[in-house]
Amino acid sequence: MEEKENSFKLVESRDAIDLVPRWEPQAWWYFAAAGVIFSMMLLVLLLRRKKVVADPGREKREAYLAAKAGFGKGTAADPKEAAVTVSEILRRYLAGSMREPALFETHEEFISRHDALKDLPGDVRDSVAAFFAQLAELKYSPATPDADPAAIHAGGLQLLERIHAA
Repeated sequence: MEEKENSFKLVESRDAIDLVPRWEPQAWWYFAAAGVIFSMMLLVLLLRRKKVVADPGREKREAYLAAKAGFGKGTAADPKEAAVTVSEILRRYLAGSMREPALFETHEEFISRHDALKDLPGDVRDSVAAFFAQLAELKYSPATPDADPAAIHAGGLQLLERIHAA
């Protein structure tokens, strides 16, 4: 019994394209494309942004106006209270206009610092040191001082004007 015909026939597929592997984009391609687009948009925004010119005297003017407003509130009846108020106003002015840490320092720390008020002329610096020494004496004296609160207030305002003009 010999068979003349082979029962195993090789049949070719009609769609050969089915055998070629397909290229499917992977998820990281989408993230990379989005990152490139985002980076380009950010670069365009940064290049087109207008430069804001900072006013160097703005902080000094704002601190001066705040100090003037503080002095404009009136004087205290007690010399100790007047000395505390004037000292705080002047220290806030120095902190705002000259970036001095005077607001957070004691009188001794402020006076003993070598770089304190380095931008001011020597005579103004000496006046500030003397006035703060006078205020410290009034603030920390055990007895009630017999100083005039209006004179303390006027002296602080005069020193403010002198510092601001320098």
